[in-house]
Amino acid sequence: MHDLFLITGIPGTGKTTFANNLAKDFGFVHYDLEDPNTLNRLFADSTQFIGDILKANGSVVATLGFVPDHQTSVSIVLQFRAAGFKLIWFDGNRPAALREFIKRGTVEEIFFYLQMYRIEASKIIDTIKPIVINPFDLQGNFKATAVQLAELRQ
Repeated sequence: MHDLFLITGIPGTGKTTFANNLAKDFGFVHYDLEDPNTLNRLFADSTQFIGDILKANGSVVATLGFVPDHQTSVSIVLQFRAAGFKLIWFDGNRPAALREFIKRGTVEEIFFYLQMYRIEASKIIDTIKPIVINPFDLQGNFKATAVQLAELRQ
């Protein structure tokens, strides 16, 4: 039995880093759905793209930085669920997520707040009904990859 995970959630929660660690440490195949080439393939024919992923040998983790006001994103997430992927939402310590988001330095801090507003206003969690995981420990540091993987498999 292979694990199939689609991880999405709030900015700065380490979705891509966690998936890269799963690939490196546990042999998962990681599909970064924010990569422009991957995203173009996904939007061109999501059914074919997901089908191709399912043909891969081994466990798969796909990551998606969610844009909740984009209806296509909701549709695609639900297609992953229908294909057997466990939907995971990374959430939790918002100050820690903001700190990690700022560390990237790729976009302005205001984007974090805009995304948080969109997530809350869209009630996206109610729509996609994922398993919610807090990737941070009580001190606001990321939990170890093995600990997070155990939580995902529950």
